[in-house]
Amino acid sequence: MLVTTSKMKLNYSIVLLILFLPLTVLGQKELTQDQILVDYNILKNILEKGHPSLYDYTSKSEWDSLFTNFEKKKIRTILNDNDLYKSITELTDYVRDGHLIVMRPKLDSIPKLFPLLLKIINEKFYTDTDDFGIPVGSEVVSIDGIDRIEIRKRLLKYAPSDGFNTSKKDRQLEREFGILHFYEFGAKPTYQVEYKTPSNQVITKNIESQPFESIGKRFAKRNSYFAKNTLGKEEPFLYFIDSLNTAVLTINTFNLDVQKFQSTLKDIFKEIKRRKGKNLIIDIRQNEGGYPLNAINTFSYIASGSFRQRVSSEVITSTLPEKRYSQNLVNGYTYESFFKKYYEQAEKKENKWLLTKDENELLMIPNKKRFEGKVYVLIEGKTFSAGSSFALFCKNEGIVLVGEETGGGYYTQTGGYPIIYTLPNSEIKILIPFVKINRFVKDKTVKKGSGILPNKEVHLTVQDLIKGRDSQLDYVLKQINKK
Repeated sequence: MLVTTSKMKLNYSIVLLILFLPLTVLGQKELTQDQILVDYNILKNILEKGHPSLYDYTSKSEWDSLFTNFEKKKIRTILNDNDLYKSITELTDYVRDGHLIVMRPKLDSIPKLFPLLLKIINEKFYTDTDDFGIPVGSEVVSIDGIDRIEIRKRLLKYAPSDGFNTSKKDRQLEREFGILHFYEFGAKPTYQVEYKTPSNQVITKNIESQPFESIGKRFAKRNSYFAKNTLGKEEPFLYFIDSLNTAVLTINTFNLDVQKFQSTLKDIFKEIKRRKGKNLIIDIRQNEGGYPLNAINTFSYIASGSFRQRVSSEVITSTLPEKRYSQNLVNGYTYESFFKKYYEQAEKKENKWLLTKDENELLMIPNKKRFEGKVYVLIEGKTFSAGSSFALFCKNEGIVLVGEETGGGYYTQTGGYPIIYTLPNSEIKILIPFVKINRFVKDKTVKKGSGILPNKEVHLTVQDLIKGRDSQLDYVLKQINKK
């Protein structure tokens, strides 16, 4: 998650606790129309007065129409906190901000969930294991008579993403399919699954739901988890392919203590130099972000010259809207003191304050111990926030990106100064960022609403899934081998 300055330390324990509430608690709470309207109006006020990119992808006239529809029609169909959660999630999806997260209200217990572990390929669902007697790579055609097109369409709103990107959405859907399917369709003791095997045999089978814990224990069995030796590892992980004189560095997160992370990187690149590696593959496919300084420091080891991360940053309010319902996450600041320090003297342009100074500018230079060989970087939809910033550094530098479009936006992203709000009646929690970053980009022909695009687009195929092949890594290794 991006913060505006490295001196601001997010209380990640609080963030993680709240983000995982949907996985630890379950129930429904009836709400009156007045209660629903109160919660809705609080959210509407926060968005209109505080969200810095509300109108970037959805115009004001479109928002007016969405709000009117909610107030005149949608509200009549909402009876409880679960209905409101689904409706708010659908509404906020139009912000198209991957950092804006709506969290389900508390329930009493976790129900048993849809148990199949799935992989999404070309918008279709495929089994990612061979559990329940269903061969890996079987296409799930329908669940309880609802076809996969309708299921995916209805689940997409639960996976926020920057701009019009869907790769991040699909990666989240496949990781959280059971719980998201429950949010949308409710819990059932059994599910009727129609699937087509890799040999094109169509079969319908009833599958019993399973406890969340037992589903989680099977995650490591996924055929699409290629680098199982890095699964769950937060520390950067290095290994060598000696036959190709190649080092592979996996960085699953930038959300690590900055000093410790920098020390680890120093040791890693010292080891690469000691082993005389000529090629370096950096895998950030699982990197959802963290501290920007860690992304900057990592890139300094492969940069050929000075680099930039932003043109400007901006906010649209000097005071925090609906403060009484807020929970501050940035240590050492209130929103008002943060604004006073960074934006009060910034350029005032229409309804926003624009800051062009980047306090990390002096740090964005090549490291004296930089790697001077050939570099490739693996990216995918899960690559987000500071992970996407690193990918954009590479893109601007001309370093080859391989994989699929990142979940983080190309031209802009939010994420700075996040606040958690709790709506008083439903107790729905919403994580909302208040700072927008206008990224520094060299290629201005990229379509608005895109993530960072790979130089070479390589997607997992069904056969890759069945065989357990890492098509993206394999592509890079083949390119290195040709040389």
